[in-house]
Amino acid sequence: MNTILERNEITLIKDRSTFIGMLIHATSVESVKQYLADIRKQHPKAKHYCYAYVIGKNKKCSDDGEPAKTAGRPLLELLEKKEMDETLLVVVRYFGGVLLGASRLMSTYLEAGVEAINSADIVEISNRYIYQMTMSYPEYDELQRFARKYSFSLENASFEDKIKVEVIAEEGSGEDLANAFPHANIEVLGTKKVYRR
Repeated sequence: MNTILERNEITLIKDRSTFIGMLIHATSVESVKQYLADIRKQHPKAKHYCYAYVIGKNKKCSDDGEPAKTAGRPLLELLEKKEMDETLLVVVRYFGGVLLGASRLMSTYLEAGVEAINSADIVEISNRYIYQMTMSYPEYDELQRFARKYSFSLENASFEDKIKVEVIAEEGSGEDLANAFPHANIEVLGTKKVYRR
């Protein structure tokens, strides 16, 4: 799945109406409500605030007064097609006085959504396992080289009689670590969400 970490905004003008597409990283339904409230305050004179979001299994869309299925549904389908998660897509419309008709209206909302996504810095969401390793100092030097070679992350190291360190790696890496470091004690602590460009 994909998301963005930095908000992205584009502006599109069609027949005197202004469409502002916003792509926002959102991790909860509560945060979506707050973003929508903030956007309404930022654009108090806008006519419509159409949106769609995907946050895990939570999905929702709104046409906000536009003809049914001309805004929210296409935006949601776009997020799904682009495999977006933890993402809110909002298109604010300032009405310019010209009716576009359902077909052109839908294509314009879709165009605004596509531009917002295509111009954003998309990152991949992946789950990594957290392995805690307890080892000697010489083994830790070797682990640092091993981590660089296989793109593992090392976090929260504590240096006492032995070294305790968390290794963030892909599922199944525990066996590789056990083979490479047979004298180290290895435990699985859980999983962690990682965002990668």
